[in-house]
Amino acid sequence: MAVDFGKVAGRAALSLGAVALGAAAGATAERLVMRLSATPSSDVDLTEFYSLHGERVEVTASDGALLVGEVDRLPGSRVTIVLPHGFALNRNSWYYQRLALRDRATLVFYDQRGHGESTGVTGTHSQDYSITQLGRDLHSVINQLATDDPLILIGHSMGGMSILALVEQHPEIFGARVIGVGLISSSATSVATSSLGLPMPISRFVQSLVPGVAAAVAKGGVALSHSRWSKTDLGLLITRLYSFGSVAPIRAGEFVADMVSSTDFNILVNFLPNIYEHNTLESLEPLQQVETLVITGESDRVVPPAMSEAIIERVPGAEFVVFAESGHMVTIERHEEVNELLTGFVDRIIERLDQHED
Repeated sequence: MAVDFGKVAGRAALSLGAVALGAAAGATAERLVMRLSATPSSDVDLTEFYSLHGERVEVTASDGALLVGEVDRLPGSRVTIVLPHGFALNRNSWYYQRLALRDRATLVFYDQRGHGESTGVTGTHSQDYSITQLGRDLHSVINQLATDDPLILIGHSMGGMSILALVEQHPEIFGARVIGVGLISSSATSVATSSLGLPMPISRFVQSLVPGVAAAVAKGGVALSHSRWSKTDLGLLITRLYSFGSVAPIRAGEFVADMVSSTDFNILVNFLPNIYEHNTLESLEPLQQVETLVITGESDRVVPPAMSEAIIERVPGAEFVVFAESGHMVTIERHEEVNELLTGFVDRIIERLDQHED
């Protein structure tokens, strides 16, 4: 059956409008005023967030895709920490955590395929943007970049899903090579069950459009670009409402919007159906063999706390922390508290390694 690409594109625009309308309706007057009056992106200096650099590295994924990253090597490090980032972001999203952890361990950051500097498979239109493939990508990163040191994996949002895909694919390395896992604002089940902070009928309508839009993009019939709206007042409003649970500093919202706007919208649309289908809930048992920390924001509209609770139910003994008045980008919004949790988590693991050797 022929696809009416114009109609699909129109529905995509309508869905964006529905999200904007629902988001605005759900915000308080104070937040609306503060966020709509945000300083334009061009007036905000984001240089600091892109100022940390390590050894540039490249990894060839199992299907030939090029993954670009950086390694912060710490001489004498007891562990290596690998940190896959979230959807529509890039490795710079770990700015605050990088500052906190770089004197404790060797750190590995990389851009997920189609994000940042990483690409898809060159010379083919058949791209795999599944969470399953992200698990394979993480495995490639570990095998090509990580040393023989014990590993700690810390993932945010889609980065956490990448870790859970790896758990499903290679359960044997958890408790052996991997000795710690941190999951931040992530889920082991489909995020399609999330209301996105909208009335459920609107949420279901918006999400029902995703497969059709993705199919249209895949066929090359629709060229979508969000860079034109992502840094407008409306784009910033949506970004902040879905990133933060409090009135976050303007620079924080601008930083997230900058990363989102630098990610190809067509790739994002192709990822979405796979994120909706993601489900590794029945494969979490290996996490019982490692130190596990789960962090979420009470006001996360993208991955609600209930999704983190579902993980905790299947990983007895895991540490679970919920931050009040915090949204999906809790790593930025509450970075000081998150960093305190992560440094304590890493320190405990290193201490147990030392005790085991003694």
